[in-house]
Amino acid sequence: MTGYLLKLVRESVPLTQEQLAAHLDVDRVTVQSWESGRRPFTAVPFGQAVAIRQRLGRLGANTKLLAALDDAAEADLILAALLRDEAGRYPIAEQPLGWSVLTHRLTDLILWSVLGQTPTFLRSIPTPHRRRGPVATAPILSADERRAFFARLRMLAERSASEREPDVLLHRQACFLAGMDPTGASASWLAEGTTRTARQITRFHTWSPLWPDIRSMVTSLANQGNPEPLRDFIERAHPDDACERAALNYSAYWVGEIPYRHRDDSFMPTALGDWRGVVLLRHLVERLTIGHPFVDLNVHNLWALLMVRRGLARDDVATGQALADRCGTLLDGDEVSRQSRQELTSILYSLRADGVTGTGTGR
Repeated sequence: MTGYLLKLVRESVPLTQEQLAAHLDVDRVTVQSWESGRRPFTAVPFGQAVAIRQRLGRLGANTKLLAALDDAAEADLILAALLRDEAGRYPIAEQPLGWSVLTHRLTDLILWSVLGQTPTFLRSIPTPHRRRGPVATAPILSADERRAFFARLRMLAERSASEREPDVLLHRQACFLAGMDPTGASASWLAEGTTRTARQITRFHTWSPLWPDIRSMVTSLANQGNPEPLRDFIERAHPDDACERAALNYSAYWVGEIPYRHRDDSFMPTALGDWRGVVLLRHLVERLTIGHPFVDLNVHNLWALLMVRRGLARDDVATGQALADRCGTLLDGDEVSRQSRQELTSILYSLRADGVTGTGTGR
């Protein structure tokens, strides 16, 4: 992953491997080995890696690509730990998937190699002209490695839950990634796990570490085609302000509005920080579409966001208009829950109160 991203960084300058090698005072074979993964860039000494990134920046490399190198290195670490044959015997504490709370960009990079889908942050970056010949177009794993990835997520989820002191973060992140399994093979064990823990939802009187764990499991099931557990969670697992803050803080962290990494989920129910919500608003509006597996969750988070960040949609007129249009489209259909319909109506009311109207529906 890191090597492929380094190749994109080089091409953004643009330079050939020979030219980059000359700028970095290394030979072409070294650059070629970094980019192909034969000599992992993550093995480069820290000081040298920092110097290389600084030189690439001075050469005019794309800043988004440079900023993603740290996440790419972490993605490589997580993938390597999951795919090694000894994954089932390594101590749970040594699994990097449970070392910190995943972000959207890091998750996108992991899934790039597993599913072949281009990360969101890369879609706005021009693609360089492809050379002729068998040149890789993505850092995709082999079919066997992809199957092993999802099989070992199940192994980690089961092991982390059975520990004397369960590793809740590792469990929930393994379940969340398993929900991306395009074969549907992960759906049955995710459903079994959700059934065992579903009774916990009715016991939520406030936030607890189980709250994000169950949330990850039900979103995984929604991604596998069953939205009802997620809808039930939205309706019954937000009994107080702490849970609503958790939903917003986690969403803001996910999209990068909270710029520093968290070791565990304990930050979720704390007081809302100084993040404004502009990035989160755009993220949620883009995903407010019929057929999106998390459409009901996106509706709820938008409703909660606009309740605490008054005037946010008014300050971003284009996004506010898009939100009004998409609310109208969803209300015209029957693809969302009854609660979502109520929240969509409330969102439209608040938009009108702020003078924001749609561009297409007239709502």
